[in-house]
Amino acid sequence: MAPVRKPLPADHSILNEMLAIRLQQLELENGGMEAFQPKTGIARGTYYTIVRGLGNPTFKTMERIASSLNMSVLELLGFEVDDARRALKKSGVDYDDLSAAICKKNQADRRVARQARSRKVGG
Repeated sequence: MAPVRKPLPADHSILNEMLAIRLQQLELENGGMEAFQPKTGIARGTYYTIVRGLGNPTFKTMERIASSLNMSVLELLGFEVDDARRALKKSGVDYDDLSAAICKKNQADRRVARQARSRKVGG
């Protein structure tokens, strides 16, 4: 297996590096960058910036990548869902309840956005 890039001293974010390293690992597992990048659901330039550990991807961008790859953001970053379950449980939050609530909110947000777009087009 090809070596994965090591973090550079000038890099400013552990999260950026974690995401960059994980994307590089996924590239290797999925036939290289040219085969993998289109699966991420983001623009090529955005992908290049993220995979180099530069820029500042938003949580929405990370969610889009994870969703396009059929995984959670936690899995995208290399964590197990059970780790999140344990961490949330310590705070008295049920992971499945939280996940379901987020899914419902996202569906409602998409519904509202569709209605707003249809009003703009019609009006």
